[in-house]
Amino acid sequence: MNSGMYAALSGNLTAVRRLEVVSNNLANASTPGFKADQLQFESVLANVKKPTSQDPALANERFYTDFTPGPLQKSDNVFDVALEGDGFFVVNTPDGPAYTRQGNFHRGAGGKLVTAEGYEVQGQGGSITVSGKQVMIDGKGAVNVDGNAVATLSTVDFPKPYQLTKLGSGLFRPADPQATPTPSTAQVKQGFLEGSNVKVMVEMARMIEANRYFELCSKAVKSYDDLATKAVNELGKV
Repeated sequence: MNSGMYAALSGNLTAVRRLEVVSNNLANASTPGFKADQLQFESVLANVKKPTSQDPALANERFYTDFTPGPLQKSDNVFDVALEGDGFFVVNTPDGPAYTRQGNFHRGAGGKLVTAEGYEVQGQGGSITVSGKQVMIDGKGAVNVDGNAVATLSTVDFPKPYQLTKLGSGLFRPADPQATPTPSTAQVKQGFLEGSNVKVMVEMARMIEANRYFELCSKAVKSYDDLATKAVNELGKV
């Protein structure tokens, strides 16, 4: 394939993927605890001069998650909790433990403290039951129900830079199954939620940039196609 056409098509596909990432970020701009994704664009075109049989644009895409904390937002809901500092809450899923900054919990079946998806929030001794009337959670995660200590929220952290894989619904899991979490020193804030760390204006600017880039690459593809058509027609007359 013509190297110019190859580069233009690679740019088109890259722009599409970048738009997908930006669109997902914008769609979750109001999702508690959401961490924005970014596409490392430079790496995508690294091998443009060495085309392979693989898809040229998708072969070297590298995504990373921005774990910058989002703003804390007061909710006054006793089951909403946020972490002020580094760390994650621990929840139990059908596939094992997962980790989240999304603290919009509620009381589920049997009085268990659960996530919005129904996964049990883990304390230092297992699941947490909050079946009483008055629920208080202090800065260290100690849970008191009607004046009685019932559990302590399990909060953990991992070495930085975080090597965590997104599972959806605000959940993460270590990319290395052998990774061992350590206790977090973050403060627990009852009645608060951590907002999304998506910067809407920045993402809008990236969307405009990606759209313009796509248009430029499309024009380049058309130009190369027109040149190729002209060359074939001219050769046919010789």
